[in-house]
Amino acid sequence: MLSLSPRYDLFKFSLPKDFLPQQIIEKYSSIINSQPGVLSTPIDYLNESIQGISFPGISDILISQTQHGSNGIQRMKDRINTEPRHEIYYATTSNPLDKIGNDFKVTFRQNQGLYNYFMLYETTLYQLSKEYSREPISLYIELLGEGGKVISYIMLKDVLIDGIDGLEFNFSKIERESGTFDLNFKFNNIEFKFLENI
Repeated sequence: MLSLSPRYDLFKFSLPKDFLPQQIIEKYSSIINSQPGVLSTPIDYLNESIQGISFPGISDILISQTQHGSNGIQRMKDRINTEPRHEIYYATTSNPLDKIGNDFKVTFRQNQGLYNYFMLYETTLYQLSKEYSREPISLYIELLGEGGKVISYIMLKDVLIDGIDGLEFNFSKIERESGTFDLNFKFNNIEFKFLENI
């Protein structure tokens, strides 16, 4: 039923097959395939470690203007109903896309050896190198119904990497523990698609 509370784990998101530069694919393919496992390509290894994705909100949609105002209360003697100056709010006149936060982050699980982290770290550096200029890509967040079928999706257009979290190595952390890191992106446009026959 559409009135039930949503489940935030019913989504699909993956980086596209051409996300990684070819030299990084070649470098990490040998590392990933050095041990037996079900994942044999670097992009599959990365996508399997995705924990979640943040979605931007809309904010600062009002503008204010200081004005003198009036109210319905009249003074008994001189019948003046003007108030001192105060802020009056209006809807913004700027482009609505300016009010949507254009950044989002993908959270990855830290894997043993931190290979997924360094793969993304090198890809971020590679994007900045002068000999390589990555064209913006589109990324899709697919939202699933209770039966696992895609019911809608969000397309983030003209996406580029904006940064990656740092790491902290510490001798006091001697136990194996679960950790995550974020890869930050920026996009230029957004589109929603709701599929029929859900």
